[in-house]
Amino acid sequence: MVVLILIAFLLMFFIVDAIVLIRRKAKSKMPILVANSARTFNEASISAPKGLYFDKTHTWAFMEKNGVVKIGIDDFLLHITGKLSRIKMKSPGDKIYKGEAALSIVRNGKQLTINSPITGTVKLQNNQLLEDCSILNAAPYSEGWVYMVEPSNWLREIQFLIMSEKYKEWLKNEFSRLKDFLGTIQTKNSTTLIPIILQDGGELKDNLLEDLEPEVWEEFQAKFINTSK
Repeated sequence: MVVLILIAFLLMFFIVDAIVLIRRKAKSKMPILVANSARTFNEASISAPKGLYFDKTHTWAFMEKNGVVKIGIDDFLLHITGKLSRIKMKSPGDKIYKGEAALSIVRNGKQLTINSPITGTVKLQNNQLLEDCSILNAAPYSEGWVYMVEPSNWLREIQFLIMSEKYKEWLKNEFSRLKDFLGTIQTKNSTTLIPIILQDGGELKDNLLEDLEPEVWEEFQAKFINTSK
């Protein structure tokens, strides 16, 4: 009887030990599965709050009650660049012009120059971005604003801006332009293009420029940013 009880005890011990081992192996694989399935970039990834005016320079504008216009960068562009490390801004008192360079965003020495959605005088820059540029990626439409601007020609220039629903329609064309651009990229090492497209379904990879060479960023500036219509 004692022998039978001992055998039963040993069997239970081995079963419990096997279950624990299986669960540990399953948990160790979970992060890999999550990482491979959560980084696609498509229209559903883009946030576009109602009430904001968007420009084809991938910037946005919003007039405050006091008549000053707050401007920033759209979520689409920030999904492409990945986490930024620095921002170069104009100073209060500087003049900016619609369609001309207003700021530069930088990731580890690679940068893009962004054009202004409106014409006006910079009244205030968001100094928080100088200390922590990641705010741009985390909250592009709230804490991540770039300038407060006193507009010079708001009533005329607002006619060239688009709002939420039209902006989302326009983004469909931007995704097509983006894919066309990626199809023309030539790099020194073709293997660097592998992370751009995910193999399952051919979807775009989120933050697709973040680890690519400065030459690719320069091509993106010339062929995508500077030709945005």
